[in-house]
Amino acid sequence: MRLVTINRSMNNPIDRRRTFVLLFLLGAAVLGGCGKGLSVPSTVPVSGVVKYKGKPLQGIRVTLHSQTESAKPAFIPSGQTGPDGKFKLSTGAPGNGAPPGTYVVTFEKPEITGSVETEVDAFRGMYSDPAKSKWTVTIEKGENSLQPFELN
Repeated sequence: MRLVTINRSMNNPIDRRRTFVLLFLLGAAVLGGCGKGLSVPSTVPVSGVVKYKGKPLQGIRVTLHSQTESAKPAFIPSGQTGPDGKFKLSTGAPGNGAPPGTYVVTFEKPEITGSVETEVDAFRGMYSDPAKSKWTVTIEKGENSLQPFELN
């Protein structure tokens, strides 16, 4: 096998063609390997509301953690509440919902602090640990409108 330098390959049409073909095949191999096993799972619409003392909470990140051992997803369903406390979940694509299954629900209130702009949870982890969460939901086929979550 002969090693061809970039300068030489630009002067010789055969070497230039080989270099182009080699780069094309290398690019195709790299792109063909990207995304393997990362297809967005089949989902159903999921929405809900987060409240505190009966009032809607804005800016709350709602995350669902799968309780099905055989189906640990590469994508984790999550959403953020608007001014009315409502959220729609997304799993790999905006607003597409969540795969059917049983989940533990966690909540965070992300805030940016400091000059380095670090995201912190304003709740200080009070609702973000799946092992300590008291909220579970079952997502079924079809439209899923969850009961309101009341944080205290």
